[in-house]
Amino acid sequence: MKQLCIALLLFILPASTIFSQVLKENIPNWVDYIEYADTEINKDDVSQGSYILLYDSQVNASKKVAYTRLALKITNNTGIQNASTINVSYDPTYQNLKFHSINIIRDGKVIDKLDVSNFQVMRRELNAEIYLYDGSLSAVMNISDVRTGDIIDYAYSIYGFNPLNKKFSGSFYLNDTDPVGKINVSVLSKNKLHYKLFNTNDAPQITKVNSLYKYNWSVSNIKKLDYEQNTPSWKLIYNTVFLSEYNSWEEVVDWGLNLYDISTKINTKLQTKINEINKTNKTQGDKIKATLDFVQNDVRYLGLEFGIGSYKPFSPNTVFERRFGDCKDKSLLMIKMLNEMRIEAYPMLVNTTLKQTIKEILPSPKFFDHCVVKVIDGNNEYYYDPTITNQGGDYDSTHFPDYRFGLVLKKGNSNFDDIKPYSENKVETIDEYIIDTIGKGAKLKVVTTYYESEADNMRNYFKNNSINAIKKEYENFYSNYYFDVTSSKPPRFKDEKLSNKFKVFEEYQIDSIWQPMIEKENHIATTFTATSLLNSLYIPTKEKRNSELAIVYPIIREHKIKINLPTQWGIENEKIFVNSPSFYYEWNVKYDRKKHIIDLYYYLETQKDHINTEEYKQYLKDVKKVDQTTGYYLFIPKNYSNSNTSTVNNSDFFEGVKSIIKVLLLFAGIVVIGLFVFLYFQGKKR
Repeated sequence: MKQLCIALLLFILPASTIFSQVLKENIPNWVDYIEYADTEINKDDVSQGSYILLYDSQVNASKKVAYTRLALKITNNTGIQNASTINVSYDPTYQNLKFHSINIIRDGKVIDKLDVSNFQVMRRELNAEIYLYDGSLSAVMNISDVRTGDIIDYAYSIYGFNPLNKKFSGSFYLNDTDPVGKINVSVLSKNKLHYKLFNTNDAPQITKVNSLYKYNWSVSNIKKLDYEQNTPSWKLIYNTVFLSEYNSWEEVVDWGLNLYDISTKINTKLQTKINEINKTNKTQGDKIKATLDFVQNDVRYLGLEFGIGSYKPFSPNTVFERRFGDCKDKSLLMIKMLNEMRIEAYPMLVNTTLKQTIKEILPSPKFFDHCVVKVIDGNNEYYYDPTITNQGGDYDSTHFPDYRFGLVLKKGNSNFDDIKPYSENKVETIDEYIIDTIGKGAKLKVVTTYYESEADNMRNYFKNNSINAIKKEYENFYSNYYFDVTSSKPPRFKDEKLSNKFKVFEEYQIDSIWQPMIEKENHIATTFTATSLLNSLYIPTKEKRNSELAIVYPIIREHKIKINLPTQWGIENEKIFVNSPSFYYEWNVKYDRKKHIIDLYYYLETQKDHINTEEYKQYLKDVKKVDQTTGYYLFIPKNYSNSNTSTVNNSDFFEGVKSIIKVLLLFAGIVVIGLFVFLYFQGKKR
């Protein structure tokens, strides 16, 4: 009973501490009151039963305060559900949340709903599934008595910036995926700020207020942003304003060097591990790979991003002893270990989605979301991501993701490293079907070889799942194509880790691969699909496009399908080559009449990561050719499957084929004669 009381006390005390952190305060005197009107917008663009009348964001960089006001108009009961809950997140280690007002405006009357005792403050770790904990709190309040037609108008301020950000920087949107009545953005700063606009020409109004520089954007009657599917992640689609007090990327490097302290003296335990790696590995490359393997696989990924932890890594000694850390922690540990072995290595900041766009925006540490390692070995440069696990390959062939550009934290550096993706990420698949009887089942053998990052992914997949679970998942996959698929043997694998090749062997018994044809009565058919090509190329559903189209890059897919038939078939050899600006594709069919074997060959290689709008029309044309060949179709009259033998009545079959050919030749003759007559009379007219 005593233990239960203590447990309850431990639960209640933190809750009461959190509960008191939402305060009530008057609007700061530096904040401008922004008027808004219930402007007419296109009601057909309104979604979820409400729309924004006003979004007001005002920042006082000198006081380190961010003020926000939001006014929403509710148009139906769905909007009541969505708009009547206020949810504001903040970091309690350096921030305080203060509400100024919460009002319902109904028929011109203001109803005050601000009561801080109605707030519930809870810890909501939205990235816990990827082992990332930022320690942020969410202050949540459900407003009572909200009705259709109401305007909900509330304002609050968050006090405190991250103490490691000595200079101000940030970004703001001037539009949304829904229509907005008005957006106001203001920033007060004691120093002049650099600003850069994307997708808008709305220059700021710059004034001086109480010795502070004021940058203000105010836009009204904003149309909704139409987002196109598969737009590249690096494409800035919103009307965006970037602001920064940093003058150059070199200043960002200097900022980072103060945080990534590699001069820390290491302790005895870490030194022992470094000595072990140094002694057991003779070459520089072997030492690099051994260190990478240790940091990747023996130090688990766990990010504690509270307060300054969102920017400053923990010391290598701490990370080594507790055997966990985030990207910053693991990178600094690897760098320190390599430096102790007199191997040159540096932290490198990247943005995992912005890629080349990171170079176009203003300098700021805020625009990076990941840290990796650059190693210099003589004249060679290598890049490693310590947060990936179970990577194969040698030190000079370990896969590095396509982050494209990185800022190396090295004294005097002011430029980005241009990181060319060298991995092909190839998947080689060989399917062999053995069909003993037309109209019945088949045996299927599959051998798939994965390379580079694809091998890394499959290695992790087999480590994280039981063989029985994998077997079931594989059977379910093929059941999408055929009826009653069972594994003859559990999936097996062969891991060639040094060359980073991962082979998977599968065997299946398929009860039936044939189905009745809907479009052709009394016929049955079967399809053989190059499954490795599926989802490799995006197939658009629209003829026109306004933005770039993202495709998976770099990848190679080579798929071979061997079909062993029980009898001869009327099949012709075929070939298709597609050399598009964005991908190369090859498909061919070879038929061995003596052995009754069909060999299908597919090869796809993407050549860049996106399609420009000027290339889209050609891409659409080319990708349709690919789509038409990924499935190979065989059909035959149903009565052939009812024979007691396993062979087809070839004479009947080929007689039918001959009849079709005669009809086609007759039709071709008529067309040729008609064309001749047409050209003759055209000549007479001239």
